[in-house]
Amino acid sequence: MSSQAWNVARIVEATGGTLIQGDPSGQVRSIATDSRKVGPGDCFLALRGERHDAHDFVSQTLAAGARSVVVSEVRAAWGMKESGISAAIIQVEETLHALGELARFHRRRFDIPVVGIGGSNGKTSTKEMVASILSRTRRVLKNPGNLNNLVGAPLTLLELTEDHQAAVIEMGINVPGEMARLSAIVGPTVGLLTNIHPAHLEGLGSLDDVLAEKGKLLQSLGPDGVAVVNWDDPRLRGLAKRLGCRVIRFGTGGEPVEVRLMGRVSMEDGLSVFEMGLGSEGVAIRLPVLGMHQVQNALAAAAVAWALGDPPPVIAAGLESHRPVRQRMELHRLGRGRVLVDDTYNANPRSMISAVQTAREAAPGARLIVVLGDMRELGPESRALHREVGLRIGAMGIQRLVTLGDLSTEIDAGAREGGLAPSRCAHAGSHEEAVERVTDSLVDGAWVVVKGSRGMTMEKVVTGILESIAAQGAGGRD
Repeated sequence: MSSQAWNVARIVEATGGTLIQGDPSGQVRSIATDSRKVGPGDCFLALRGERHDAHDFVSQTLAAGARSVVVSEVRAAWGMKESGISAAIIQVEETLHALGELARFHRRRFDIPVVGIGGSNGKTSTKEMVASILSRTRRVLKNPGNLNNLVGAPLTLLELTEDHQAAVIEMGINVPGEMARLSAIVGPTVGLLTNIHPAHLEGLGSLDDVLAEKGKLLQSLGPDGVAVVNWDDPRLRGLAKRLGCRVIRFGTGGEPVEVRLMGRVSMEDGLSVFEMGLGSEGVAIRLPVLGMHQVQNALAAAAVAWALGDPPPVIAAGLESHRPVRQRMELHRLGRGRVLVDDTYNANPRSMISAVQTAREAAPGARLIVVLGDMRELGPESRALHREVGLRIGAMGIQRLVTLGDLSTEIDAGAREGGLAPSRCAHAGSHEEAVERVTDSLVDGAWVVVKGSRGMTMEKVVTGILESIAAQGAGGRD
């Protein structure tokens, strides 16, 4: 942010805080929540988390040149008067809420399209596709990576400047109340929910509860807003009928919607190739990422751009310039026709089945090895959902299943029940053992899919396989 964007008085106004000491007219260079990145002229906002309290680092930021701090308590240990420090102290009731209020205040300064993206699967990939399309004709702000929660989304919005012509904000939640709060902060003019599937059930409850919470994004839109709705999802179709704003529909099921899949999808050399209908026009798309779920993400992104008036050639060019997001169907070519699919960022039942199905369709004749870790935060039905995933995958014609984690034993059991021979199933006790079981059966032309929830750190399996191949000598990578 420019130095003109904030001063102490504006921070007090935005947060509703109390100025304990300092000059209200004092200028602020930027607002920071990471004490290690505070420099001269910055305002440090001290967040409290489960594992740390940034109030412990206020003295460090003052020594680094912070000119103001936003805190929920004032500590004598900081010794500001004794040391002659004249930085402003702004006290608020709760610093996380204050961060959101700062972002909300700042976002309202800009009369630009703001796209809010939520849903159970595909938020980050869809956000990147939307940004890729809109960036063809606009300067776009987007969340870096998946910084999409009550800290990441506000910090992203605080980076808005007069140069930006649109913003694309991913909005992730896992407990009740978060979407309403995020929507109030972000103030989206266009809202998109990618889908409603079993994810974060531990915090949100049933699928109906997930819809009720995530649906608050679309319900927050005013009469001038646009809701982009996945018409393949019956829950979202029902929600759309209750909205008081314009609705743009997308889907793959042949329904008469504004943005739709036309014909079949073919997978060619890491591309998903298909034709998309945009209004009355059709356009050929060569999407540089594999999978039907990624095609659905592309339709969602195209519908957002269509709602904002972008023409089909711009939408097609934006999708084709999209680059796969790290750890989301990311392909590593290992040489001798072998391919490693890294889809380790996170997992829920729908995304896990989609990843394996995509690999099977992309390489129908190849030996397919699947390494799956636990899916977290699925609530009381977790074991049943794991077993259901195993049932589905066991019937897909894979050659090898390696599981890791306590809950994934249910995937193993379900796969056997679904028809996968017990000799093709193995449960690993560690990441290292999982790597060994893969590399022992990694023949020429084989494909490997690795997936699991964030807490399972399945990327260690990917790294281990890559290191093992490098050590053996891959014979030249493709």
